Amino acid sequence: MELTEAKKQVIKAGIELSQSGLIARTWGNVSCRTDEEHFVITASGRNYLTLTEEEVIEVNMEDLGYEGDIKPSSEKKVHKEVYRLKPNANFVIHTHQSNASAVGAMGLSEIKLDKDYPGIGNRVLVAGYGLPGTKKLCKNTADAIAAYNGQAVIMANHGAVCYGSSYEEAFQVARTLEEACEKYLETLGVSAWKEGEGMREVAEGETWLWNDSPVIMKFMEVRKVLKPYLDDFAQLAGTSLKVIDDEPDAIAKAIENNTPVLVRGKGALCVAEEIGDAEALSIVIEKNCRAALAAIGSKPINPLECALMRMIYLKKYSKQSK
Repeated sequence: MELTEAKKQVIKAGIELSQSGLIARTWGNVSCRTDEEHFVITASGRNYLTLTEEEVIEVNMEDLGYEGDIKPSSEKKVHKEVYRLKPNANFVIHTHQSNASAVGAMGLSEIKLDKDYPGIGNRVLVAGYGLPGTKKLCKNTADAIAAYNGQAVIMANHGAVCYGSSYEEAFQVARTLEEACEKYLETLGVSAWKEGEGMREVAEGETWLWNDSPVIMKFMEVRKVLKPYLDDFAQLAGTSLKVIDDEPDAIAKAIENNTPVLVRGKGALCVAEEIGDAEALSIVIEKNCRAALAAIGSKPINPLECALMRMIYLKKYSKQSK
């Protein structure tokens, strides 16, 4: 594909990803193959709603080299492996979609589906866990891609990678995967409510909001602490989130200290320095609650790895996403 057209398709895909609920903030990435030796991919930590052609970076397939000062996504290695292993793949979408992410927190190596789904068949493999951007994550994901004829692989405690011969096909695979995982979760009694349906309107001038979605309220009925089952929760919320009683002083303190908490009987109090951060926090808290409910019997992500992800996010990605 011609370079300019490939960049335009990636920009279009970034906007659609943000609006579809398949990602939140800058999590996830998109690429398009331009020829046998190159692909273009979204830049690291950039806002997909304002992405420019300069922020879609051409990467050399052989050595992952690129020109310029803007860095391509840290998951470029995963995209390279898709193109290497799947000659018919021309478009790759790495998502943090809710239902597939929840399934990825269950400690399974694959899931059996209720029927054959277009593009993915009657099962989906789950790649073993690796920290974001690492060789381990890339290798585990590549192994799953190589062992499976479907066009989507779930990444444990992380998200999913979906691919197709075109922009349209890759997106359809991502939507189909989310539908299939929703059905799978329903068989386990984990309802797949849409993110944000419990998000209350933000008070003017404030940088906090409440989310009282059913999945958050259900989590607080059975658990006292929300630990990270998903990478993006660890990055944005840290190593744990406490469930507290509905007491005015405790709530006021959380708001004053920019500290998110779960308030029993009321919902998630999502507090941040900017309202956009609070809205993103609301999404990942809700998603992590669903993953925690699905992952009964499975362990959360290692606390030391969570602390590392949180530190890297605060030093690097949180500044890029603004």
